[in-house]
Amino acid sequence: MMWFAPRPYLKWAGAAAIVGVSWLIQVMPSPVTLHPFARVDIPAGARLSGDLFEYREIPEGVLPEAAIHGVSAVPLSRGDPLTAAVIARTETAVPDGWWAVELETPPGLLAGGHVLLVAGGDGLSAATEPIPGVVIRPMAEGREPGEMALIAVPGDQLARVSTASAYGTLTVAVAPGR
Repeated sequence: MMWFAPRPYLKWAGAAAIVGVSWLIQVMPSPVTLHPFARVDIPAGARLSGDLFEYREIPEGVLPEAAIHGVSAVPLSRGDPLTAAVIARTETAVPDGWWAVELETPPGLLAGGHVLLVAGGDGLSAATEPIPGVVIRPMAEGREPGEMALIAVPGDQLARVSTASAYGTLTVAVAPGR
C-alpha cells in the first residue's frame, strides 16, 4: 500500500526553490573597484609613481583605497597591492623646541626615521653624547651615498651640530634594520 502514501511534493518544491535561489545568488554580479598593484619590484624608499603600478579589478571593500603618491616605506614585490600602510610619509613635523638642519646622510633614510648625530671636535677630544635626530624630509630617492636630508635636532644642540657639519666631523648614525 505504499503507492497510496502521499508524495513529498512540498519538500521537492522547497529543495528546488533553495537550489534556484542559490544559483541566482551565484550569477548576480558583485560590485568591483579598480585598485593599484605593483607592476615591478619596488625597493623601500622609492618615490611612487603611476608607471610602477597597474590597476586590477577587485571586489569592492576588500582593500581600502590608496592614492599613488609619496615614498614606499617597505619593499613591494611584483603583484603586491598598494595600501596606506606601505606608503611612508614624505615629510614629518618638526617637534617643538627643535630646529631642522640640512645634513649629508647615509642612503635609505625615510621621513620620520630616528638617527643619532655624533659631533666630533677638533683633535682627539673625549667622546660626547650622541644627539638625537628625526628625519623630516629626505632630499633624494634614498639610494645615493652622501645624499642630503632635512633632520630635526634639539634647539640646544643646534650650534654643536652646525659646527661639526661645517668642519666635516659630524657622523649620522642609523640603527641597523631601519
